[in-house]
Amino acid sequence: MASQSNSESVWASLPEELLDSILGRLASMVDFIRFSAVCSDWRQIAYENYRNPPYDPQRRHQLPLLMVPTPDSSTDTRSLYDVRGKRLYDFRVKVPYHRRCAGSSHGWLIFVHDSYQVTLFNPFSGKSIHLPPIRRLFFEKRIRDEVDEMSVLPHFEKYQYEKKLRDEYDEEEEEYVPDIDEIVFYSDGEDEGDELEQDEEEESRDLEFGPKRFHESEYSIVRGVLSTNPEINPNGYFLMVIYGTQSRLAFIKSGDQHWTYIDKSICDQNVRDVLESGYVHRGLWYRRDIVYRNSLFYVLDKLGVLLSCDVKTNLKVEKITGLDTLHNKWNHKTYLVESSEGDLLRVIRVIEDEYCYGMTIKFVVYKLVDFCGDPHWTEVNSLGNDALFLGDNHSISVVAYDFVGCQPNSIYFCDDCDDFYNHGGPNDIGVFNLQDGCVRRHYTLTHSQRLMPPSIWISPTFL
Repeated sequence: MASQSNSESVWASLPEELLDSILGRLASMVDFIRFSAVCSDWRQIAYENYRNPPYDPQRRHQLPLLMVPTPDSSTDTRSLYDVRGKRLYDFRVKVPYHRRCAGSSHGWLIFVHDSYQVTLFNPFSGKSIHLPPIRRLFFEKRIRDEVDEMSVLPHFEKYQYEKKLRDEYDEEEEEYVPDIDEIVFYSDGEDEGDELEQDEEEESRDLEFGPKRFHESEYSIVRGVLSTNPEINPNGYFLMVIYGTQSRLAFIKSGDQHWTYIDKSICDQNVRDVLESGYVHRGLWYRRDIVYRNSLFYVLDKLGVLLSCDVKTNLKVEKITGLDTLHNKWNHKTYLVESSEGDLLRVIRVIEDEYCYGMTIKFVVYKLVDFCGDPHWTEVNSLGNDALFLGDNHSISVVAYDFVGCQPNSIYFCDDCDDFYNHGGPNDIGVFNLQDGCVRRHYTLTHSQRLMPPSIWISPTFL
């Protein structure tokens, strides 16, 4: 005992500046935890460094682990898979298998309950944060439940009834749109007719897949991103989500009792123009990803529109880039990532066929350039030393060389095509290398595991 005590005191006597320097060179959370286990003094220094790192904050970004079903298909725990050694860790996290995670951000999982209440859960610390329900999701459910009754009403009466429901659930008001029979279409040629026919086919696909996708409450959030780890800043974090059948935006600050909804009514005219055009082109269905960068949330949609949202004081939304047609096909999925050098990347995931029944075949990457002048997206052929991790999670980039075994210039991905799980389950998991353009599979689910909620990337936390 005396020997152990003397040994611990020797380690504790090392200069704090030296220990800070050592911590600044540790990239892996596993190494961080091992450092903290040496003695109580080292643990305290590790804790303070994690909360307020004296080194490059980008190095706080941990290599994500893939949360997957356990080998024995446990009903109340999940395993963690490390892409570097292609192995499962021995320990498990207590996360029930029967609920889908709507997202993960800064080590916290996001769950949506049947009451549309949102819960943040940290599987490493076991802590939970319960947030109020997203009331507007009740409106969408009510519309779905009563669609048959509403469909037989005359158009104006249907509009009046829907307006009543909107008032009841504090829903954004829509202008009256005439019935389709009241509108006369004029076509100047064959091409325009073909375009109308294509739009009708896409709209039919919307109706077929949309309600199915969002029928369950746990699928009602498309993406959720935290501004910071709530355990590091419990009184100053924000959560922004993309929610509902129209992929709209809402956010909440720690301590708030209600969500704030980002509507046309609170946006500048140039942003309202984008939102209003969404009703014509179904652009509101296309909102896809969020990042938090330099105290602002950035939101990207499928059509290339990038918005910045300042939510700290008076809400301010600005349009950074406009619509484009680079990747507007249904088998193209869109992500927004901040690189290790601070660039915003627009990443396109291409599925092998139009209906997303197949597997990922490639990625295309664009970088936002001329941010202060004429911002636009330009294609890049390399990620340099970065590795990206994409799926239902907060999209993440890490410096691959900080983690032995992690492939640079690569995109690690897992299945987030939740519309189509009846077609083989969520088994699209792999890594794409930009240099050779090849997709390689790095983890394979058994047939029974594909019936469980999809795997998701999660960043391990020290706290």
